[in-house]
Amino acid sequence: MRTYEALYIVSPEIDDDGIQTVVKDVESLVTKHGGTIVRSETWGRRKLAYEVKKHTEGSYVLLRFTANPDFIARLESHFKLVEAIIRYLVVHFDEHTLQLEAEQQRRREEEIRAGAAGRRRDDDDDDDDEPIPVAAGRRSRRDMDDDEDEDNE
Repeated sequence: MRTYEALYIVSPEIDDDGIQTVVKDVESLVTKHGGTIVRSETWGRRKLAYEVKKHTEGSYVLLRFTANPDFIARLESHFKLVEAIIRYLVVHFDEHTLQLEAEQQRRREEEIRAGAAGRRRDDDDDDDDEPIPVAAGRRSRRDMDDDEDEDNE
C-alpha cells in the first residue's frame, strides 16, 4: 500500500450537495478497492489561475489515501468519466516525504506548546511591565531641517 494525494476541481455549476455527492463517490471508490482514507478536505470555491473547460472558478477537494498502485489508473479513469470534475492531479508520496512531513508536524506542535507555556509566564509578569521610554536625545529629520534653515538666515 502506498500513500497518495488526489486534488480535484469540481465544476462551479454544481451545488454544495452535488459536491458532497462527488466527494462521497470518490471516497467510496477508494475504500471499495481496498484503500483507506487518511484525510479528506473540501477547500471550497476558488478562482482558477486559467480557464479550464470554459470555467474561471471551481470547488477544490483534497483527498489523501492509501491504495495499491494498480488502483490509480482506475481512479484517474473515474475522474475522466465524471463530468462534474473539470481537472485532477494524483501524486504519490514516498517514505522520505512522509517522514519529513511527520517531523514538520512534530516541530509545529512543539512550538505551539512552547509558545503557550511562554505566554502563561508572560501573563504572570504583566504587573511589572513598564512602558518603553522614547529616546529623548533623538531628533527628527524635520527638526534638523528647521535648524539648518535658521542657520542659513
